[in-house]
This record gives sequence, structure tokens and C-alpha cells, in this order.
Amino acid sequence: MVLPLIILQVVTFVVIVLVMRFLFGSQLKIALNRLQVLHQDSLEKEEVLNKELERAKLQVDAEISRAKEEAKQIVEAAKRNSEKTALEAIERAQTEAKRTIAETAEKAKRLEAEVLAQAEGKSIALAQELIKFVFAQKDLSNLHSQLIDELIEELEKIDKSRLVVRTDRAEIIVSQALTPKEKEKLKEVLSLKLDTAVNFDEKIDDSIIAGIVIRLGGLVIDGSLKNKFNRALSAIRSSSGIN
Repeated sequence: MVLPLIILQVVTFVVIVLVMRFLFGSQLKIALNRLQVLHQDSLEKEEVLNKELERAKLQVDAEISRAKEEAKQIVEAAKRNSEKTALEAIERAQTEAKRTIAETAEKAKRLEAEVLAQAEGKSIALAQELIKFVFAQKDLSNLHSQLIDELIEELEKIDKSRLVVRTDRAEIIVSQALTPKEKEKLKEVLSLKLDTAVNFDEKIDDSIIAGIVIRLGGLVIDGSLKNKFNRALSAIRSSSGIN
């Protein structure tokens, strides 16, 4: 009687293990597939941006070549005229060439800035999507709490003279609701820095993923994850010499 029960339990245990292994394997495969799709999409977007930059550079080279050729033709025509006319023509040609080159360079600079801004925006959006996908809800909550703690610490270090704001209301934008402890600590710090009791208008906006944004009248204190991405990109641009 005992042996059949033991066999039944063993078989049941084996079946449960196999089912759990199958479910876990399926979820892991789905997650890996999604990551692969996101990675491929990122590569495709990067390729498109690279092609756009290359096209802009070719366009700039063509404009400069055309400007130089026009200047050369004007100079050659001017030489066939009198000395005074030639000098005037050369001056006009040089002025026109410089203007054309300057306009072309400015156009290329604007185009490059636009492409770079688009690339940065898409990079930030992709990074946010990856964090949403890869991080578990518990990890996001921990990251959210950590960013809030960091912002509170920064506020504690700020000199009162730097927060010249005449308001007693703060608009608080967070990805997750503040805990009572966080809300109490934040009110305490802001009230101390502004020398007045501060009231909160708390709003939930999950698009910032994690962290907090504080609006005090016209002053914005951004402790969100998105702002950290923007600051990181600015640091990368500065270190690489990109304007």
C-alpha cells in the first residue's frame, strides 16, 4: 500500500517539475526573442541614421564643389575685362563664394544637429523600453525609490539662496506613488529650504519610468530616469567633441 503511494508521489513530482521547466523555458524563449527584435530594430534605425548622415555629407561636398566651380568661372571671366572690372568681379566672386560656402556649412550643421537630436531621442526611448522590458516590477520600484532618495539628498545639500521661489505648492510627478515616508521627508526638506509649509499636488506619469520631477512655480527639479539619460548623452557629446 505504501509503495504505490510513493510511486504516485514521485510521478506527480516529476510531472510538476517537467511542467514548470516547460513554462519557464517558454517564457525565457519569448523574452529572448523580444530582446532580439528590439536589438535588430535598434540596428536598423542606426543604419538609417548613418545613411542620412552620409547623404548630408555628400550634399555638403557637392554644394562646396559647386560654389568653388562658380567662383573659378567668375574669376576667369573677370580676367578678360579691364583691371578695375576684374578686381571688382574677383571681389564679388570671393564674397559670393564665401557666402555660399558659409550657407552650405550652416545648412549641414543644422541638418547634422537635427539628425543627432533625432538619434538621441530614439536612443532614450529605446533605453526606456529596454528598462521596462528587462527590469522586473520590484527592480523598477527599487530604482524609483533610489532616485527619489538621491534627489532628497541633493535638495538637502542645496543652499537656500539658490531656491528663490515664492510658492507654497509643489507639483510632484512620479512614476509610482510616493510612500508616506518619502512624502513626509520631501515635504520636510522643501519646507525647510523655502521657509514655508509646502503642499503637494502629486501626479502619476509612468512615462518617466522611475524617479521624480518637482515643479515649484517656474523652477523644475528633474530627478527622473529620463533626465539622467539626457545628462549622460550630453556628457558623451562633450567628451567626444560633438557640439
